[in-house]
This record gives sequence, C-alpha cells and structure tokens, in this order.
Amino acid sequence: MKNYISIILIATLLSFPVKSISQDCDLPISVVLYPQTEELPQAVESILENQLTRIATTNGLDTGLSNGQFILTARIDILDKSINPGPPIQVVNNLGITFYIADTYTETKFATEYIEVNGVGNNETKSLVNAIRRINANNSKIVALLNNGKKKIITYFDNNYTKILQEAERKVSMQLYEEALMLAISVPVCSKGGEAATKVALDIYAKHIDQYNQILLNKASIIWAAGQNESKAEEAGRILALIDPQATCYGDAQKLAAEIKTQIRKDIDFETREKYHDSVELEKQRIQAIKEVGVAYGKGQKEQTTNLTWLK
Repeated sequence: MKNYISIILIATLLSFPVKSISQDCDLPISVVLYPQTEELPQAVESILENQLTRIATTNGLDTGLSNGQFILTARIDILDKSINPGPPIQVVNNLGITFYIADTYTETKFATEYIEVNGVGNNETKSLVNAIRRINANNSKIVALLNNGKKKIITYFDNNYTKILQEAERKVSMQLYEEALMLAISVPVCSKGGEAATKVALDIYAKHIDQYNQILLNKASIIWAAGQNESKAEEAGRILALIDPQATCYGDAQKLAAEIKTQIRKDIDFETREKYHDSVELEKQRIQAIKEVGVAYGKGQKEQTTNLTWLK
C-alpha cells in the first residue's frame, strides 16, 4: 500500500461532511502545471493555473491543497502563430490544449480531452493570456472530462476504503492520531465506505478529544497573538466556537474568548457548543472541529514534486 498520508487526504478532509448532515460530495483534486514543451511566461502560467482551478471548482471539485494524489493538469501546444504588422502590431496564437485528470500514485490517466483556442494581443504574452482566458469551464468536452474523472476518483475510494481504514486503525495503534484521522475522513461520503469512514473519524475524535481541541485552542491563540484587532478576533472566535465543552481546555478557551472581547471592546458572538443539544447539530460542530485539525495538520506538510512525464 502506497503512502496515503499525503496532502490530498487533508484537502479531502476539508471537503466532506457527514452524510446525515449533507448530501454534498465535493471531490479532491490538485491543480498542477504540466511541464510545457515551450516554456511559458510566468504570467501565462499563473493565468493557466487560475483557469484550471476555476474549471475544477465550477464542476464540483475541491482544489484545497496542491501536490495530491488526484490531479487536473493541461499541456499547451502552440499550433500556429502569426504576426499582423498593424499598426498596431497584433500577435495571434492558435493553441491546442490537452487536459488530463490522473492518479499520481498509480500513474494512471483517468480522463483526457482536447480543445483549441485562439488569442490575440499586442505581444506574445498577452496573446497567450487572451487565448487561455477563452477556455470555458462549461465547455461540453471539459464537463465530460470532469464527470469522467469524478467517477474514477469515487471508484478508487470504493475499491480502497477498507485498506485506508485499516491503515487508520494501524496509525491509532501507533498513537499517530492526526494521521489516523486524516486517513479516516479522507474517504468521500458519497463513496461506498463514506459512512463507515465517518464513524471511524468520529470515534478517533471522541477518544482523543483533548488533543484535538488543544490544537484548536493553540491555533486560535496564535491567530489572536498575530494581530489583536477585530478581524483576528473574529477569526479566532470562529475556532474557539468549535472547542468541545467536554475538552479539558474548554475553560482556557472561554478565558481567551473573554480576553478578546475585553481587548477589542466589542461583543463578538463566540458561540459555544453548550447550546447545541440536538445530536445532529452537535455532530456538525464536531465534524467542523475535525476539519480545523486538518487545516493545522496540512499546513505542516511539505509540498511534493510531481513528475508528469508519464502522461504523454
């Protein structure tokens, strides 16, 4: 079994609520720039990355973190270029763009589509940028690409969730609780193992509630210390609201909330979960707390270099 403790699992963590709470099922994907045959200006690469991100999010995919298992990328080929002397001088580029959705762990292409776009500008960079901006996220070929890719991602989790949960249990036995939680919650709620995985994640959270809530408190404290103003107060407050009343650090969380209110002299509503008596509402709050742990864990991970030459 390959190393499932990866950035993409954290990205997934940030996307999947419990099935009983929501039927939404955003799937994880990382936007990665393909090594082009002709080097592109940095401004063009930036626009391409933005367009790929927009394509993914428009079609229900989550692009939370980079360098993950499932990727969306595109190869650009300059099919034709001409220069109209003007005035003003105009550069015209005809681009062939090949889109890929792939699994970088198994080096498997899930889906591929090809489109052509034209761009005109008063220099090479502007011409390329204008061409890339003409990529339509609702293009029927692109929509088909994303739908096909989503099916393959779901199939991956359907076929592998048992192994993933077994690995989560193994991490628990090693007291690697954060990694175990990331593995368990990584399985999409809309896949075959979604409900089982969510139960495992909540069980891990319940067993180690003090550890995870201390992480939340530390994060809120760091945010507040970084800039004691209204914006930071509200950001820290949203995290403090997630701390479980059963956690031993709950009293310290209340003290920090009181300190923040006193400092900014504004009655910001740091809703605590004491008011949530309905089990579904409390579960929603706990899932959100787990997501916050995922953010903290994900920020501590190193980005990985992805080799895409096998896509050709």
